[in-house]
Amino acid sequence: MRVHVRSAFAALAVAGAATADPVVTITPPNGARFFPGQRFDIRVEATGKGKFSATMAIDGKCQGFSSPRNACPKWTEPSATTDGITLTPSLYGGFNLRGFSSNRPGNHTITAKVSDGEGTTTAAATFVVQSPRPGHGARTRNVIIMLGDGLGVAHRTAARLVEFGATGGDPNGYLAMDGFPGTGMVITHSLNSIVTDSAPGMACYTTGNHAQNGQEGVYPAQMANPFHYPRVEYMSEYLHRVKGTSTGIVSTADIEDATPAANAVHTGNRNAGTGIVDQYFDERNNTGLTVLMGGGRRWFLPKGQHGSSRATGNDYGPLPEDLQAAWNVPAGAIDESRDLLAEFRKAGFTYVSTATELSGVGTPEKLIGLFAYGNMNVALDKIAKRRDPSRHGVVDDYHAPDQPMLDEMTAAALRVLSRNKRGFFLMVEGAHIDKQSHLMDAERTVGEVIEFDRAVGVARKWADKLGNTIVIVVADHECAGFSVIGALRGTMAQLGSLSSDADNLDPDPAVAEQPARLAMVGTYDSAAFPRYELAADGYPKTYDVDGKILFGFGGNADRHETWLTRPLPIVDGLLPSSIKAELAEKGYSPSPPERSADESGFFVRGQAPGDQAVHTASDVPISAYSTGSDAWRRFVGVQRNTDVFFKLMEATASGSARSSR
Repeated sequence: MRVHVRSAFAALAVAGAATADPVVTITPPNGARFFPGQRFDIRVEATGKGKFSATMAIDGKCQGFSSPRNACPKWTEPSATTDGITLTPSLYGGFNLRGFSSNRPGNHTITAKVSDGEGTTTAAATFVVQSPRPGHGARTRNVIIMLGDGLGVAHRTAARLVEFGATGGDPNGYLAMDGFPGTGMVITHSLNSIVTDSAPGMACYTTGNHAQNGQEGVYPAQMANPFHYPRVEYMSEYLHRVKGTSTGIVSTADIEDATPAANAVHTGNRNAGTGIVDQYFDERNNTGLTVLMGGGRRWFLPKGQHGSSRATGNDYGPLPEDLQAAWNVPAGAIDESRDLLAEFRKAGFTYVSTATELSGVGTPEKLIGLFAYGNMNVALDKIAKRRDPSRHGVVDDYHAPDQPMLDEMTAAALRVLSRNKRGFFLMVEGAHIDKQSHLMDAERTVGEVIEFDRAVGVARKWADKLGNTIVIVVADHECAGFSVIGALRGTMAQLGSLSSDADNLDPDPAVAEQPARLAMVGTYDSAAFPRYELAADGYPKTYDVDGKILFGFGGNADRHETWLTRPLPIVDGLLPSSIKAELAEKGYSPSPPERSADESGFFVRGQAPGDQAVHTASDVPISAYSTGSDAWRRFVGVQRNTDVFFKLMEATASGSARSSR
């Protein structure tokens, strides 16, 4: 028999394809790395002709989940498998070794022996238990990941220029993240692409393993239910299991979104909202979940209640018995009528839903904050409401008029988490850097970076206060090819006086005139040093100033450009359908082309399909700061995204303490 051995993601690519050759897939994928004692699932799958069987060994020793001790399990046709999972396609069979771990550093080999009606073959995959390097971090107790979703180098530059300006070639001030001593670059690829999405982009930092786009905390598999996929242990789970730490997850996104979920939830479908938020609660004893804050109230309300998005189709349960036993988790259930918010409260979580409530909550033992039905609104729109509370604004239309800023959420999370003297893991996400870059909304994007950086400043102050803490600032990927082009050549009055550029859109370059607004782009010497005036709240009074900075998007879709701040954002895609309908009636556009194909903008042909800008494969910056040790030194230089996990884990587990910088 000829058996083709494929990595996990390659096997998925050919799933269901007609082939005469059997296929064997072993996960974890060849070359996967693990911290000593980190838990993960091993799975073997195969196709073949007629009846077939299989055994599995690790380093030559038989392993199984349903066999007598030291006996190799038999594996027959799919109908006789014992994993309790409906497999797709029907010719797939498999067995799982759930919750495996090893403390022995070095290379280890998984061998699968598969037989069918045509013969027998042996396939193998190697994984590595990576021994911690000595030095740089013996006393690190607390880990804080500040995740700027989509945050590239140009995003950071733009926020610094808008907030502080520059004179004579030198910045007039620096971002909080600029002051971190350890600076490097991170390669951002996922398991199956040079361009990652946010699920594996975040999960690589929290598991040390690559995941496939759209998947978090799991390896790909031919299973009908994405919550059954083979798991890999998160940093939050490991630290809680080994050290008794607490976990906090804070985001300006809907809390079911990819980045927050990729710290605590195991699923092959990042969009399965009902099951994702259920798993936060159901497996809180594995993660030590103590703080959960962001948007996404819609998933916590029972179906039928106003604003609820809970549905059977994106729920999970029951989990396979072998998974339940190995990971010590409940079965779960399909329960769209579940009142999850009530269950969080019953479990001892204090619930807040507004900035006002958050400011007065004090320091409860556990905290859940849900400040919007979907994603929280962006800084620009939240600040507009704070500056003029009597004026109806965007946040009112979103049914969330009183939302906290990210720095306020971060401070509240750290107050709660610092109660645990054994330490904590905290992830704070500035989500809309990515989301507004997708929508090619430059001013809202820059405001998000400023808001995120203020949260970074809060994290650093707490690191100084607590000691023995490491803080990293990093992105899961870059979004949109964001760039600082130059500055407006002229005044806002001149820009506003221009007539529509619609007449200059002849497709023949020989006939079409250069759009008037394009001619107002000042580059090189003409860009000079723009100035923005900040209000008392620390944000620009307006982004539409004379000589304003102009931004471009290298990974853009079609759009019309006005160089002006858009009065309304694009409708948030993560909202209950009823609120989306309301926003449409009030004039909110569902996509960038529909928003901007009006007034006086000139048409910009996109370089990517669809109606949004896309993620890019660019490396992203990382900045690190630590107290109680010089663990920050580990992050200098160019590194793989999965390396970040091991460096953080090493900081909490090994080395000699040194003075902070």
